[in-house]
Amino acid sequence: MTKVGLTNRWQILRLLRSRPFALLWVGQTISILGDGVSGIALIWLVLLLTGSATAMGLVIAVQIIPTITLLLIGGVTADRFPRRLVMLWSDGGRAFVTFLIVGLGLFRLLHLWHLLALVLIFGIVDSFFSPAYNAIMPQLVSTKDISSANALTAFSRQMGRLLGPLLGAACVSLVGPVIAFAFDGLTFVVSAICLLVLRLPNTSLALSTSSETPDETSSEGEQLVVPPSTKSDLRTLLADIGEGLRYVTSSTWLWITILVASLANIGFFGPMTVALPKLVHDVYGTGAWLLGVISTTSAAGSIISTFIIGQKLHFHRRGAFAYLAMIGSGMALVMFGLPLPRASEPILVSGASLFAGFCLGTFGIISTTLMQELVPNDKLGRVSSLDMLGSYSLIPLGFLLVGILADLIGPSRVFIGGGIMTMVLAILALSVRDIRQLQ
Repeated sequence: MTKVGLTNRWQILRLLRSRPFALLWVGQTISILGDGVSGIALIWLVLLLTGSATAMGLVIAVQIIPTITLLLIGGVTADRFPRRLVMLWSDGGRAFVTFLIVGLGLFRLLHLWHLLALVLIFGIVDSFFSPAYNAIMPQLVSTKDISSANALTAFSRQMGRLLGPLLGAACVSLVGPVIAFAFDGLTFVVSAICLLVLRLPNTSLALSTSSETPDETSSEGEQLVVPPSTKSDLRTLLADIGEGLRYVTSSTWLWITILVASLANIGFFGPMTVALPKLVHDVYGTGAWLLGVISTTSAAGSIISTFIIGQKLHFHRRGAFAYLAMIGSGMALVMFGLPLPRASEPILVSGASLFAGFCLGTFGIISTTLMQELVPNDKLGRVSSLDMLGSYSLIPLGFLLVGILADLIGPSRVFIGGGIMTMVLAILALSVRDIRQLQ
């Protein structure tokens, strides 16, 4: 089958014939793989430096907190400045921090306080990338292709989940964690090169804050920066954030989705991240290999949903379908906590993990696509950042709570409780008419 025939048959692959989107997607796919590699390397590097799990938690918190707290500013930046330029500076900043870790590590000068300072800077720079990436997508693809674009982006993330940790573990074992960071730094460089050669379609975006003073656009269709004297003061920044908040609160389906996601992230990802190792060791009586199998099957389920939902670009009642998928993920979580026959536990939980990954992938693609289709382009960066802020802000506290509960009442009950919580949240969302009627 020819390349043209293959892309015509598979709708989500057709987008790769678009050079701008293909450049962005390839750069991000490579960068996401590097993130998976450095995630493993960071764990081992902290352990080598301190041998302390508390230090590990501190490093992760220091990296995550600025990403969450600066999302709103990142959203405003994505709406005020050329989005390609914002992503380029973010890639460059993250590459610089990563290579600085490599340099300090190679010369044996790296200490914990260096790592804390550097991951803080990394988190700050990283917070500007995702809002700009989400907001630039409507500039690259047509409305009917946004679902396919999100599907391909989700596919990249899941492939990173599949291959990144494996490559990172191999790299740490063979050459050490510092070299693994060097690999991640190179992936940021590749992503930056792709952005440098990317040229946006020549379409003018009506990204203005008022009808009287429209923003200028470049010949490539990117919004140009308005002189700082009129738009860079704190008052304007707060006004921009307030405008985004008012839009979210005025859209019933949007604020409900953000609220449900923030709580469901605790109910689902808390057990799967914090309680799962204890469940596998204490309840199933198996080793770390089962953790790897569960992670792999979950990513595989998400990849399957990527192709299925991405191929079916539009269908009726997408909002209802997304929340039905969330109910399915809760059911899978309950399966983890049930007393299963010892001989069949690995098979059953692997199947449950595959199904959960499929359901979560379905929910993520549909919700992101709906936001990009329904939110005005001049507010999309801010709304995207508010969505991420609302979805992620409770995760650190939720993980701590899940860890305490797993020790007090056992991991099995935590999984059952988390699954029930996820299903109840989805059912409550489905009781809202605006959610059920989302097309």
